[in-house]
Amino acid sequence: MKRIGWIIIKSFTGPFLLNFIIWMIILDMQFLWLYVDDLMGKGLDWIIILELLFYASANWVPMALPLSVLLASIMTFGSLGEKNELIAMKAGGMSLIKIMRPLIIVIFFISAFAFYFTNNLWPVANFKMRVLLKDIQNTKVALVLQPGVFFKSDFFSIRVGEKSKDGNKFEDILIYDRTNMKKQTLGAWSYKNDPRDYKRVIRAQKGSLIDPENKSKFQLKLENGYVVQEWDAKSIKDSEVPFMRYFFKNSTISFDINSFEFERSNEETYQKEQYLLNLNQIHLLNDSVNDEREIRFDKIKVLLEKSIPYKRDSIPIKPLDSILAYNSKPIDLITLKQNKSGQKTDYKKALKEIDKIINHVNIVKSKEKTTSNYINDLNVEWNRKFTLSYAVFMLFFLGAPLGAIVKKGGLGWPVITAILIFLVYFILTRAGEEMAVNYTLNPAFGMWLSALCITPLSIFIFFKANNDSKLFDIEWYRKLYQKLFKSK
Repeated sequence: MKRIGWIIIKSFTGPFLLNFIIWMIILDMQFLWLYVDDLMGKGLDWIIILELLFYASANWVPMALPLSVLLASIMTFGSLGEKNELIAMKAGGMSLIKIMRPLIIVIFFISAFAFYFTNNLWPVANFKMRVLLKDIQNTKVALVLQPGVFFKSDFFSIRVGEKSKDGNKFEDILIYDRTNMKKQTLGAWSYKNDPRDYKRVIRAQKGSLIDPENKSKFQLKLENGYVVQEWDAKSIKDSEVPFMRYFFKNSTISFDINSFEFERSNEETYQKEQYLLNLNQIHLLNDSVNDEREIRFDKIKVLLEKSIPYKRDSIPIKPLDSILAYNSKPIDLITLKQNKSGQKTDYKKALKEIDKIINHVNIVKSKEKTTSNYINDLNVEWNRKFTLSYAVFMLFFLGAPLGAIVKKGGLGWPVITAILIFLVYFILTRAGEEMAVNYTLNPAFGMWLSALCITPLSIFIFFKANNDSKLFDIEWYRKLYQKLFKSK
């Protein structure tokens, strides 16, 4: 029995690891394709790109892990069924659940790792990936001069006609310098509103880089050129010469390019959202939010009690006949007219008090809606911590019996079947998650929608496989059709 168990484990481990690695590579390539514009042309080290891919890979584990388990279980038991090894084991008195027992232990450890990963590793990796990706996106394109192509930045544009092989010497240099114009403030006139996109033009026949290794400054030594310099925009109208031009034999120009360098930001300055928290942090945050809600309700309760005072008395109400028979004094109309202004004042005060109460109630209602939505998001993330580990178990108990019924190994039917089942699982998972996030469904029901739909199917297929059902045996359906056709 132990030997059979090790054989089954070995036959499962190979396809599982192979599928997991392949799917992770495919999903990483998709990530690179999605962010290729943010990565290319910025002079990033390969270490930074590999670090980003390493963190991004954590996002694909919730997809690659269940799919790999499903595909490997179908391939393993399909191969055992195709080679009649399952029949031999069952003939020896082993039930399907007994054959699956060694892999159930393996799946238990995989499921435990999935929970640990989702709760502890994935939030950290996702947070680091977002911070690193933001730093990369904030990095400007590296300064690369190509012949005949303008390189544009916020402060200057440069074009060279020819470039030497070592990339340090140039000919036919044209520079539009906007450095000074960016700094000045000229009333209604501004750089953005001015149709001109330069403050001075520099042309030179030749030029070479000074200290090419310096990545903080771009310094050029220019030869045989001229500069067209505009006067200050305030004095252009009063000046008969709006610009000047002077020639030079040798000159040096320098631009600050610190913004072109990749810089890491401080992770402590970023606030972690609810999907980047673990279970303990979610519990603490949930408790603090509920405490704030109770304090808010207590405050509005006190406000209402102060604003709307009421008194209870124990004086019994007299019968109507006694009230009508009461010989009261006639009403003094003059006194009523005198109190009319005071009544208006009291009426206005009451209206103001009511408006004040309504405003407070509306504020509390708005805060309560925001709080409820936030608690809903926390509940979504709380349930997410358990869905991956359960999905591993659920898809294994679906894939193993399915492979035993199909009795096909290799990369043919198992791959097609696994992908179709996983698509259904993925669509249900995403649909339930979206409805839970959008407050259409209860967070628990939405996050467990795929489990509620696929678990009964897994149980059904398991019992069919345990009873050697012909559910997916095409040959059995063909023979049944022939019998029915001949009987007619």
